[in-house]
Amino acid sequence: MKEFDLHAVTLQDTFWRNYQRIVREETIPYQYQVLNDALEIDVQAERKDASLPTGKSHALANFRIAAKQTEGTHFGWFFQDSDVYKWLESAAYSLINQTDAALIDTIDEVVELLAAAQEEDGYLNTFFQLIRPELKYRQLYFSHELYCAGHLVEAAIAYDLATGKKQLLKIAEKNVRNIMHYFGRADNQIQGADGHQEIELALVRLYEHTGNETYLALADFFLEVRGENPNFYEQEIAENAALGVSNEQPAIDLIYLQAYDQPKNQREAKGHAVRMLYMASGMAKVARNAKDQVLIEA
Repeated sequence: MKEFDLHAVTLQDTFWRNYQRIVREETIPYQYQVLNDALEIDVQAERKDASLPTGKSHALANFRIAAKQTEGTHFGWFFQDSDVYKWLESAAYSLINQTDAALIDTIDEVVELLAAAQEEDGYLNTFFQLIRPELKYRQLYFSHELYCAGHLVEAAIAYDLATGKKQLLKIAEKNVRNIMHYFGRADNQIQGADGHQEIELALVRLYEHTGNETYLALADFFLEVRGENPNFYEQEIAENAALGVSNEQPAIDLIYLQAYDQPKNQREAKGHAVRMLYMASGMAKVARNAKDQVLIEA
C-alpha cells in the first residue's frame, strides 16, 4: 500500500472543487484571524466548567509572549499551540492545489514567530514555557506536549511539500532532537509516552520525508513504551507530589489513555476515539516501514 503524491492528484468534480475553493478563500483566512484575535467573536465553552478558557483564541499571542515580543501570560488550553500547527498544515496543503503569495507571506511570518519562541535547546510549548517551566515533560498524563510536537512536525512536512521551504522543518526537527534527548531507554531518560498520541504518527511521517531512521526508531519507542509500565503516570503524579506539585487533573484512566497494555498486545479499540486513531495510524506506519509483523497483527 502506497500513499498518493498530492502533487499528482487533481480533483475534477465541481462539488469538491467548490469546497476546496471555500476552504482556501474563506475558511483558512477566517481561521487565521481567529488565531490572531483579530475578529469580534466569542469562543464558547464546550461544556459547563468555569475553568475553561473562553472568549478568544490567543494562540498566536501566546507565541509572541514566549518570544518576548510582547508582554502578558498564556491564555487558553495547554494544547493551544496545536491550533496554530493545524492551521499551518491546512494552509500549506491548500497551496498544493493553488499557490497564493499572500498566504505564503502570512505563513512565513508565523514560522518566524515560532522560531523566535523556540528555546535554544529546541523545546517549544508556550503553556509550559510561560506557566509551568519547571514541569516540562513531568505531567505527560495530560500535558499534550508531544501531541503538540507531532502537529508541528506534520505542519512542517506539509509546508516543505507545498513550497520546498525548510525553516519550519528545521524548527520541527530541532524540537524532535529535544524530545530525543529526554526520552529513551537510558537510565537518565523518560521511559513513558504522552497521554495523547500523535507524536508516533508524526515521527514516522518525518522518517518517510527525510529518510532519517532515528525518527522511525523513536516512533517505535513510543509505541513500545506505552503501557509497558502501567504505573508510569501514577509514578509521575507521586514524583510531582514529592516536589509539592498537586495533581488537579482527573484520576488516571488507562483504558481512556490506551495505556493499559502495550499497543502491540491490544486487540480492541478502547478509550478515547481520537487518540486511538492517532495510535493505530502510527502503528500501521511503523509496522509497514519496520516490517514489524507483531504490530501488523495488532
